[in-house]
Amino acid sequence: MTGALSLPLDREAVLALLPHRPPLLLVDGVDDVRTDPPSLRAHLHVSPDEPVLRGHFPDRPVWPGVYTIEGLAQACALLAALRSGGPAPPGVLLGGVEVKLTAPVLPGDRLEYHVAWTHSVLPVHRFSVSAEVRRRTVARGTLLLVEAPPS
Repeated sequence: MTGALSLPLDREAVLALLPHRPPLLLVDGVDDVRTDPPSLRAHLHVSPDEPVLRGHFPDRPVWPGVYTIEGLAQACALLAALRSGGPAPPGVLLGGVEVKLTAPVLPGDRLEYHVAWTHSVLPVHRFSVSAEVRRRTVARGTLLLVEAPPS
């Protein structure tokens, strides 16, 4: 599934597979990829220096939940890219979110993403997702990614 890439994948490999760039690249690396069922484990180190933390919130910084959801979506796109053997197309969009945020993510945390491809009805792909910090679930649910038609 990963072709010439060997695990774990570092940030440079992630940059080669995703169209996202800082400050909205929310995956630092891929730790594991499975084929049956298609699934992936990835991570992000939430740096205390992240600009968003200065305003969310100034007296008690908390990683925005929408960033956790976007990171999960990027992990889904990475799984799709690794399954297809090439970079994720830039036209893959987040088409549906059913994610419950269950605990805060704080500066300095290592956010672990777990995504599994459950099924596809083209152009829509469904993923079961969860995120953890120190083995504690901070988010779980379902994401839909949609392949946008070429322009």
